[in-house]
Amino acid sequence: MLDENGAPVAGTTVGVGYQPAGGTSNPPSTCPSIGRALQFCWLVYTVRDGYESNVQWVPVGASPRVLNLKTRADRMILPGESTVVYVEPTSSLCTDREDLWALGSRCEIVIIESGPGVLRVEARAVSGKQVPLIYWYTSGNYAGLIDRQGPDIVSIPVRRGTYRILVGLPEGAPAQRFNVVTSLR
Repeated sequence: MLDENGAPVAGTTVGVGYQPAGGTSNPPSTCPSIGRALQFCWLVYTVRDGYESNVQWVPVGASPRVLNLKTRADRMILPGESTVVYVEPTSSLCTDREDLWALGSRCEIVIIESGPGVLRVEARAVSGKQVPLIYWYTSGNYAGLIDRQGPDIVSIPVRRGTYRILVGLPEGAPAQRFNVVTSLR
C-alpha cells in the first residue's frame, strides 16, 4: 500500500472478497465486465487508521493481474470549512464497507467533526462539468433524515460526532476536482 506521495504505508491491512455472479452477497453481486474476456468479481480493500479505505475491483482472467493500491491520509474539517477533493478513475469504489455499496461510482472521502445541528455539505465543481454525487457513510449517529436538495447538496440533522461523506462520480467519468463546502446551523 502506498500513500498519495508513493511512500509505503506500514501496518495496512489488505483484504480480498469474492462476489459470486448472480448470487446473494454483501455487497450485492454486480460483477461488471469489460468486453467479453474480462470480468471483475473480486474486491480488494485496505484498512489503516488515519487513512482512507480504498476498495477496488480486481480484474480476473487467464493471466495474472497487478493492482497498485494507493491511499490518502484522512482529511478532517470542521463545519464552516471547505476542502478540495480530486475524484479520479482510480479513486476508491463508493462504499462504507458496511451498508453502502454504490459500486458503480468512484469516491473520495471527507471527514467532518461536527457539533449538534443540521450539517449541510455541498460539492462544487472546480474543474470539469460533471455534477458529483454525495453519499453519507453509515454511522447511526444521525438525529433525523437526509434532505437531498440535489445530487451535490445534502443536509442532515446530526449529533456531536465524526461524519464521513463520499464525493463521487460515475465509474468511467474523467477525473475532476470539487470544492466541498460545509456549514452547521
